Amino acid sequence: MKIPALSAPVRVAVIGAGGIARGVHLPSLAEMPDVKIVAICDLVEERAKDLAAKYAVPKTYTLIRDMFAHETIDAVFCLVEPASMFHVATLSLEHGYHTFIEKPPGITAYQAESLARLADAKQRHLMVGFNRRFIPVVRKTRQLVAEQSKVTQVEGCFFKYGDAAFDKGSLCSFVSDTIHAVDLMRYLSGGITAKKAAMVINRYDSPVDNAWNGICVFDNDVTGIIKANYRVGGRVHQFQMHGIGVSAFIDLGMGAEINAQAKILSHQGAISYSLAATGKANETSVVLDGKELAGSDKFHRFYGYFFEDRHFIDCVISGDTPECSIHDAKYSIALVEDFLHNAI
Repeated sequence: MKIPALSAPVRVAVIGAGGIARGVHLPSLAEMPDVKIVAICDLVEERAKDLAAKYAVPKTYTLIRDMFAHETIDAVFCLVEPASMFHVATLSLEHGYHTFIEKPPGITAYQAESLARLADAKQRHLMVGFNRRFIPVVRKTRQLVAEQSKVTQVEGCFFKYGDAAFDKGSLCSFVSDTIHAVDLMRYLSGGITAKKAAMVINRYDSPVDNAWNGICVFDNDVTGIIKANYRVGGRVHQFQMHGIGVSAFIDLGMGAEINAQAKILSHQGAISYSLAATGKANETSVVLDGKELAGSDKFHRFYGYFFEDRHFIDCVISGDTPECSIHDAKYSIALVEDFLHNAI
C-alpha cells in the first residue's frame, strides 16, 4: 500500500522509557539528522525525564492521551510491554500517526490481524521491530547464499538460562521472545506461511513450558527447524541456511559474547564422504564480520536496531511500505501459533 510521502524532519514521539528505549532506539533516533524527537511518555515520570534530559527532548508526559493532545506528531515509537502493545498501537493509529511497535506484533495472530486492518483503514504505516532482519551480517549472508543456490533448509536457535514466562508472567516466551528466531527463520527461507508444522514441547526445572523443538515446511517447500530452550548453559542465538553446494552459519551470540558474524561454506569439487578415509573435500569458506559490515562496534548499529529504525523513518518520508510491516509480521505470529497448536 502506497501512503502519501512526508517531508523531513519527522516529528517522533516515544512511548515507553524502559530498557529497549534507553539501550537501542533512542541512541539510534538521536543519530538521525532528519528526526526530531518531540516528546517521551512513560508512566514512571522519572524515567521519561532522565531519558529526555540525556537526548535533549523538550517534553515528557505520563499519559499518552495528554501527549497526543498537545504535541504535533508524525510518527510514534511504541516501546511498551507486549501485553500493553495492542492498545497503545491502536490509540496511535487511531490518532493518525505512523507507528513502530516492538515485537511481537500482538500477543495473538488475531491482534496482529486487527492491527493490520486498522493500519489500512487509517492509511498509516505500522512496522514491527524484528531487528534481526536488519543486522548487516544477516542481510549480507542471505544475499550471498541466494546468489549461489536456492535455499532448501533453514534453522533458528534461541537458547537461554532464565524464566520462560515473559512480561511479568503474562506471556509464553516462545510467543514473546523466541518469535525473533521464528521470524528470522521465515525471512531466511523466503517463505510466507507454513504448509505443515509440528513441535515437541517440554518443561525442564520449571512450572511452565520452556523448551520447544519444531519443524515446518514453508509454502515454497523450504524446510524450517526451530530450537529453543530456556534452561541451558546460557544465551545461544544462531541460524543456518543451506542450499545445493552452499551452507551458511550465522552467529548472533554465545554466552556473554554478543557476536554478529557468519561463515559461508561452498563446495567446489568431488564428493568426499569420509574425512578419515579420503581427506577433506574441496570447499571454500568466507567469514563475514558483522561489526565491519555495520561500520560500527556500537551494539545498536551492528545488531540491526539503527537500520530498522532508519528503514521505518525512510518509509514514513517516502510513503513506501516497510519491509517488516504488520502485513508481513502477522505471518510470524501465525507461524508461532501453528507450532504451538501442533504439539506432538
